[in-house]
Amino acid sequence: MSILDLPEDILSLVFVLLEPKDFLAFCRSSKALYTNYQKDSLFWRTQTSTTFRTPISPLLKTDGARWYSLYRRLKTQTRLYTWGQGLKGNLGHGVAINRGPVNRGPVNRGRIAGRMIPIAPRLRFQRTTSNWPTEAHVPDDVGVIADLQCGGWSTVILSSAGKLYAIGSINSANFVNVGSQTEHFERLEYLTQSTSALSQFSAGRSHILALTDDNEILSWDRINAKGLKVLSRNGSKFSGRPTAVVAGWGDSSAYVPELGIVYWSPLKNDQGDDMLDAREVKEKIIPKTARTFTTTGDVVQVTAHILLEGFIVWITSSSEIWACDISHQNQEDTEPTSPAVRLPGYTDGADHLSDIKGSFRNFVVLTSSGRVLAGSTDYVKKCFAEARDQMAKHPGEDIDSSDPTMWENLRDIISSRPRDLPALQHTGVISVQFGDWHYQALHSNGTITSHGHEIESCGALGLGDAFQGAKLRALYSTGPQGLRLDSKLRPVADLKGRQVWFEPEKLDWLKHLQAAAEKNLTEHPDEPYWNDILNDPAKQAMFSEWIEQEGRHWEDGPLTFNASLDQSIKKMELDSSEDSHVGAYFALAIGAAGWHTGALVLVDEEKADRTHQKWWGEANPIWVSEGFPRVRLPDGTEPPQPEGLTQGEHTLASASRPWRDGMPTVEELGLVQR
Repeated sequence: MSILDLPEDILSLVFVLLEPKDFLAFCRSSKALYTNYQKDSLFWRTQTSTTFRTPISPLLKTDGARWYSLYRRLKTQTRLYTWGQGLKGNLGHGVAINRGPVNRGPVNRGRIAGRMIPIAPRLRFQRTTSNWPTEAHVPDDVGVIADLQCGGWSTVILSSAGKLYAIGSINSANFVNVGSQTEHFERLEYLTQSTSALSQFSAGRSHILALTDDNEILSWDRINAKGLKVLSRNGSKFSGRPTAVVAGWGDSSAYVPELGIVYWSPLKNDQGDDMLDAREVKEKIIPKTARTFTTTGDVVQVTAHILLEGFIVWITSSSEIWACDISHQNQEDTEPTSPAVRLPGYTDGADHLSDIKGSFRNFVVLTSSGRVLAGSTDYVKKCFAEARDQMAKHPGEDIDSSDPTMWENLRDIISSRPRDLPALQHTGVISVQFGDWHYQALHSNGTITSHGHEIESCGALGLGDAFQGAKLRALYSTGPQGLRLDSKLRPVADLKGRQVWFEPEKLDWLKHLQAAAEKNLTEHPDEPYWNDILNDPAKQAMFSEWIEQEGRHWEDGPLTFNASLDQSIKKMELDSSEDSHVGAYFALAIGAAGWHTGALVLVDEEKADRTHQKWWGEANPIWVSEGFPRVRLPDGTEPPQPEGLTQGEHTLASASRPWRDGMPTVEELGLVQR
């Protein structure tokens, strides 16, 4: 009997017992083994998640090639990017990479047909705000970053060694720091850190929770004090093994399958005793959230839960969504004072609820078919108010909020659920993280889209400055005169989405475009095209979609370059085709809170340099010599003809720039009623 005759699931269970070098040697023993198993999904997923403590991402669960690529790249290519407001130091020191002009002289690095890409200097600088994603300096001794999250005034990272680091201030409510504030990543310490690493963590608005490999829960409320173990009100561990911790807006929680969702008020460490390592909490347990088994042996349990302002919301393995009101509590109570309510408007029987993400007053529910369903605390409050009215109308009766007939005549409540954002539907969204006013969506192709708006133009969207090019991406400033303006997105962004860009040269490109448009308007004040591009919302929306298409095809280079593609660069791209599905910048995780955002990004420097080659001439970017692009808009608006050209020059210069993915219609951009 050949080993290949064994069932695939049996082989996979054997493979995970091998070390990577032994597994690869085994796969090379025959062509059939190499072809079928060299990129085995279960093996590389297990190796990656255990070696680097990387959270299992839904997009990678069945993609062996991507897990294999991820395992090879995590050690050397993981970068932390942050943007938004950093007045508390929560953005960290920025790292500037200045690739500059293409070096055609002596060999430095990475030969391309006799030309060499220069080594990019990495310069550190301080920052308090940033409207563009900037690499944050992370000390070398941190090692590979496995996960990140943002707190209200902090950025927190977990290393692959199971160590937790924070920057900024964990709690700075009312402009007063609790504990120290730091502009450098500092390790969050606890007494047993030498014997028990951290497996996961959760950053709340003003405190942090972590779960150790020994299933102990730790809590921090300040950077410069040791974390405390969380003990139950009887002085012992919770009766069961916690599988997840969630730090929320104002509460702490964990899911213990044997008990259910457990929540309590965050611990405070006043540093009165350096050897204090644990404290009791007055925990409460939400009834009917413990793991149960059906008569057929199926497991029913909470698969994910979130803590909002005043509510806990969760989904179950049976595709139900429930909420519990925790806004009015007595410390001595052992469970909530009112029953949980099943929320209507999220299930239709055909789609499975797969995840829930949220913070403060907003949340989304992700479904197995790719829908992203919106929710808010306002909607939850309406559902609770109706449930209470029903109980008041039927005193003494047991009102079952899970009964669909309870809601069938209340279409006004169900229709008040927040609108599902079109740009997030069926676009491979695997995570959504919320700040106070903005939110970021991580997509399965490694891109991030920004939504919501920026208070005081703090930069939390990461799309740039509305006065320096981001206006051409449908970002605009608004607010009372004399005050710092907010930045918002035109409605077209809700339909099409606006990606976060990490290439520094794209920022230069946007600034150049706006400067060129303003110059054209100054020189030709009577030409409507230039005024419309800069000031008309509808024309801005149309042109912004052309900008987005150019951004999505940035790695293809400018069309003038593609016409005579440098064969040496083309060969290098073919040589690295194994990772052709992964861009130079591939986002692995996102975090958002307050007025700032962070992302873990795999950065392929060689691929980024090859793209850089395509956009740079001898001394300047190609777009400098091309001026403002001539783009025909979807409503038929034509750019003005250039002046002062000969007949031959006129023919070439008058040609409109093409749309990389095809010109959308005005209906698709939401600019006319259907």
